[in-house]
Amino acid sequence: MSLIQKTIQELAPLIKQKQISPVELVTACLEQIEKTEPKLNAYITVFKEEPLRAANRAEKDILQGRYQGVLHGIPYSAKDLYYTKGIRTTGGSEVLTDFIPDYSATVIERLTQAGAILLGKNNLHEFAYGTTNENEYFGPCRNPWNTNRIPGGSSGGSAASVAVGSSIFSLGTDTGGSIRIPSALCGVTGLKPTYGRVSKYGVIPLSWSQDHTGPIAKSVWDNAAVLTAIAGFDPQDPASALVPCDDYIEPLSRDSIAKIKGMRIGVCPDCYDGILEPDIAKVLKEVLCWFEDNGACIKTLSYPPRDILGITGVLTMGEVYAYHERFLKTCPEKYGNIVRRRMEKSQYVPAHTYVNAQRLRQLDQQEWAKIYNEVDLVILPTTIVSAFPIGIDTIPFGDEEVDPRIHNTLTLMTSISDFNGYPAISLPCGFTAEGLPIGIQLQGKPFEEAGLLQTAYIYEQTHTNQRLLPPLCC
Repeated sequence: MSLIQKTIQELAPLIKQKQISPVELVTACLEQIEKTEPKLNAYITVFKEEPLRAANRAEKDILQGRYQGVLHGIPYSAKDLYYTKGIRTTGGSEVLTDFIPDYSATVIERLTQAGAILLGKNNLHEFAYGTTNENEYFGPCRNPWNTNRIPGGSSGGSAASVAVGSSIFSLGTDTGGSIRIPSALCGVTGLKPTYGRVSKYGVIPLSWSQDHTGPIAKSVWDNAAVLTAIAGFDPQDPASALVPCDDYIEPLSRDSIAKIKGMRIGVCPDCYDGILEPDIAKVLKEVLCWFEDNGACIKTLSYPPRDILGITGVLTMGEVYAYHERFLKTCPEKYGNIVRRRMEKSQYVPAHTYVNAQRLRQLDQQEWAKIYNEVDLVILPTTIVSAFPIGIDTIPFGDEEVDPRIHNTLTLMTSISDFNGYPAISLPCGFTAEGLPIGIQLQGKPFEEAGLLQTAYIYEQTHTNQRLLPPLCC
């Protein structure tokens, strides 16, 4: 197995024990970027000299006994919503194509302190307002399993780069599912932490009340390692939660399949019955059977009703226009046509509609609090469809044909956890008959990422055959 195919869990001991050099690893990733980018388009900006300088500094520090931890010398990428001091941050749009921040996002700073090395900024759906990653200005990012298919979005470049090894891990954002959707469609693992767990300071917003920041990586362990570095209160972020953080790696060393026995698993079939692709329905059934076979109790929930699942879009419309109003008035021609039209419509959302949506959200959170008195975990499909062709006009949604760029097809299952703010992780759990990845998500209790990660890790360790490599990685 080449270096770029390894996980942080595999690479960190090799770096610590000086068996491989950070320079060697960074060079391998930069070479993979050069090899895959013509086909993938996962990056908007690639750094070349600075990562190598940082790798040389990391190597010197490690040789002199100043090892900083498991992320020291590990190369990563970041969705191009994260501010990077002195380096352009475009939001995936011509609107900000020349914007150079004078400070870096808190999460970027924390990763720098942990010794991680930033390779570049990833392609995304323009301003994160979409789920296909068909970017009209920088071009579409492509799925590494089939380059004619979407990678999912809006963090499509982040997930695709991790899948092919042009970064070892990446940073995404998640407002309606933008970490978990591309993770599922690209066959990697993505974590959306609890709302407020990870700082959003220095990240271009989509919807302030629903935006989450978090990692995308090859494995559960890797996500835990990144979360340990980036989680924690940030006084610069008004939404940041003053809640103690854990070492998210440590509980994984105590994993045992016996912990599944007695676990109460909630399922929400009313949300997806009749609209799941058959291959996804089959994989979901297999996952639930595995939990049940290992002693978990499956409990069918009557909540949430399917008609509540589109409310997140109302909140996003109101909040996206608040940020973009100035640009829409001064340079509307710099937006992609589809995104611009969606944003312009947002100005007509009545104030009472937005307020009622926020009130409904409070009631939703109360309902979920009651549910988690009866269950420990909720399992859902990450998406109801697999990766579909780039540029396709419509896709099936039950008995209908819908436009996936404006319909909530891809966010239907993931928006649940953005609306209630609970942590959720998407895991690779199989493949369609066409060889496209399928993801299943686990939703846990607020600020209990440690338990969520531990359960996900136990499942992952008993299904190692589901961690395969896309054609572009080889």
